[in-house]
Amino acid sequence: MSNVLMAVQEYQDLYPEDFSTGSTSEELEQSEKILNVQFSEEYKKFILKYGAAGIEAHFIYGFKHLPLMGKQHWTVTDKTLFYKETQKWPEIDNWYIISEDGRGNPIGCKPDGSVWLSDHDAGFEQIKLADSLEEFLHKLLTDTLYE
Repeated sequence: MSNVLMAVQEYQDLYPEDFSTGSTSEELEQSEKILNVQFSEEYKKFILKYGAAGIEAHFIYGFKHLPLMGKQHWTVTDKTLFYKETQKWPEIDNWYIISEDGRGNPIGCKPDGSVWLSDHDAGFEQIKLADSLEEFLHKLLTDTLYE
């Protein structure tokens, strides 16, 4: 297990209410079909183990609900469809939405597993946050996401 995943496990030990239970392979496969995307292996492993998580000020969307998530659009499937179809967010066709920045902007993964923010206040500029989900999690845990 990587140092980042060990740190996530330690975070879960401290804040168990911020984590759900694991998801199933069937949930992942169904969502990939609906969204016409392929989830990264890192994301699949994370969601199979945790289902969903709240790490620092960010939710990591999966298929399980956490009490603080609200009642609408809390799965990766619903959140992705919300930004793509309801909001008609530009240039995120090959993303799946794993989080939000707290300002109404989606944070998603591209096909290569890199993690990006699409900022509506900056004309939908795309800002690379991390090369991988693991790096994204590390930045959340160390409060270095926007540095």
